[in-house]
Amino acid sequence: MAASDSTASGLRAVLIATAIAGALGYAVQLLAPALLTDESVYVAFSVFWSTIYLGVSAMSGVQQEVTRAAHPATNEPPSAVLRTFALAAAGLVVLASALVALLFGTRILPGPVVVTGAVLAIGLVGYLAVAVLSGVLYGLRFWRDIAGIMVLDAAIRAVLLIAGFTVGLPIEWLALLVALPFGLAFGATWLVVRRRVVGRFRLDVPLRRFAAHAWGTVGAAAASGVLITGLPMLIGITAAGTPPETLGALLLTITLTRAPIVIPIIALQSFLISAVFRGGRVRPGRLLQVLALLLAAVAVLAVIAGFIGPPIVSWVSAGRFTIDGWMVGVIVLSAGLVGAMSVTSPALISARRHTANFVGWLVAAVLTVGGLIIPIAGPSRIAIALTVPAIVGLVIHVVSLTRPGIQHDVHGGGSPDSVGPGGLG
Repeated sequence: MAASDSTASGLRAVLIATAIAGALGYAVQLLAPALLTDESVYVAFSVFWSTIYLGVSAMSGVQQEVTRAAHPATNEPPSAVLRTFALAAAGLVVLASALVALLFGTRILPGPVVVTGAVLAIGLVGYLAVAVLSGVLYGLRFWRDIAGIMVLDAAIRAVLLIAGFTVGLPIEWLALLVALPFGLAFGATWLVVRRRVVGRFRLDVPLRRFAAHAWGTVGAAAASGVLITGLPMLIGITAAGTPPETLGALLLTITLTRAPIVIPIIALQSFLISAVFRGGRVRPGRLLQVLALLLAAVAVLAVIAGFIGPPIVSWVSAGRFTIDGWMVGVIVLSAGLVGAMSVTSPALISARRHTANFVGWLVAAVLTVGGLIIPIAGPSRIAIALTVPAIVGLVIHVVSLTRPGIQHDVHGGGSPDSVGPGGLG
């Protein structure tokens, strides 16, 4: 393979890999409620899946910053910056896993807190390795290798979990099968690409600047994860006293409806940074047109989902779960809003507007948590928590991209950092 494939072939490879990986993940999510006949076990599986993928969402910020910072080069010494950062980040990940287990252990995974922390650490350190390697591959534009690691990770997980569902493994072992494939996919891919990666790239910033940028992208990605993969975990934590069948119906609907809309956009974020917005090439007017079309399409989907969603949820769960049509529509609409933020986010990162990106996601995440704990009875609380925060966050992103001065910076007329570290200064 050439050192740098074309953008067109890269988009095709990443899109195909995203579709395959998404289909495999979706198959797991569809089979889980069918094969895990105990509602409590299904809820535990969903909450753990949400928890570990909240961490994955956070560390996707590492992938985004490595993608932005890595550039092709020849005869470069192995990057001490990236190695040092990765080792320090791995230590923080282990500490964070232990802290989450201590604070929320039995709410995330029944059983000993030590097991919860260990399984989280195994999965999240494995994904950190995947994120760093994938960021370098995006920077080098090794599209087919990127596609390969995406599909390999999803395929290993799907095979292991479907086998685990079938033989009735305990929830602790199912959690381990969720976590292990990250490290396995990294190891297999590293064996293939190592000779073509070591010494072939450079980072455009020193360690301190890289760490500062990465901290901003990780913070933004973590906050975005609250609105995406972490939502079932938050709902599970804040839904004390809710009957398992009611909670299961809500979690299943979120999984079925949001994933096909949001996950493909999330998977393309590094591609957008590497190939579309590289060097801060952002056209605010064109971006607004794309966002308007995206939201209009999602609004139509929300109406359709309101009619066909409830019978699909009932069918997938073998009649155990039921949900109102209007709630299905709200969940789909909220997915479109988060998807729109997932398009504006890489545009801001590419323009080195890390602060604006972080603030938008952080405000949305804080409002989501606040919406879930407000003392409003019934499903209205969930509807507010799903929609209002994403609207506010999207407005913050759009204002930052379109305000006076941003166009000059992103078209090369000045340093992207000249108006502050993230564009809000």
